[in-house]
Amino acid sequence: MTFILNVLHKDISVLAADQKAFAEWTSISGFPSRSKAVSHDNKKIETNSTGLMAIGVSGYSEHNSYIDEFRRSSEINDGLSIIRRHMEEFLLIDDRPTLIKSASSFENECIASFYDSDTQTFFTNEFSYNEFSNSTRLHRASDDVKVFCAGSGRDHFDCIIGAAEVSLLVEGSEYSHIQDILISWAIEVFKRVSEADEGCGAEPIFAVANRMNNDFRIISIR
Repeated sequence: MTFILNVLHKDISVLAADQKAFAEWTSISGFPSRSKAVSHDNKKIETNSTGLMAIGVSGYSEHNSYIDEFRRSSEINDGLSIIRRHMEEFLLIDDRPTLIKSASSFENECIASFYDSDTQTFFTNEFSYNEFSNSTRLHRASDDVKVFCAGSGRDHFDCIIGAAEVSLLVEGSEYSHIQDILISWAIEVFKRVSEADEGCGAEPIFAVANRMNNDFRIISIR
């Protein structure tokens, strides 16, 4: 129950995630109770130690054990390799007896974004994996605005329409205004998605990098 959103523009990358999470209370007897605690400050966006790369994560926390190692990484290639290696190790190809018994086909997802100084280009890398399969796809920024999303909230948002909306909003805008335009648009998107999916929070947190400052900065707006 998550919504991750990324706007990839030739001059900026904006990564956003909701902050809502559920935790089930356990009774003294050890049996789960029917009530669930709701948190609105769950961290679903991380940066590596240098801020050169940011990720938005969707999936069970126990399925994303690579996050601490990613936080400690400093280089872009190291961060990408950590995620790819975790995806590969998560597959149960070598443990077919367990694979047969597994009923889970839940997709864990990650959207990673970074600025490559050698090519002076922003990139976004999509990752998806579970016990049965994994996939990764790299996208580069261009003159056309690209929008990517992950998590359950994706079922209530059309990325193609979103890209068209953003293109109209930033067309002719001064560079200094683009970040504020994209953040304001994303806030409205999260409100709409949260109304359709009660598992997604309405207040996103952001990681933003632009050509003037290639390091991703965490921005919280409340």
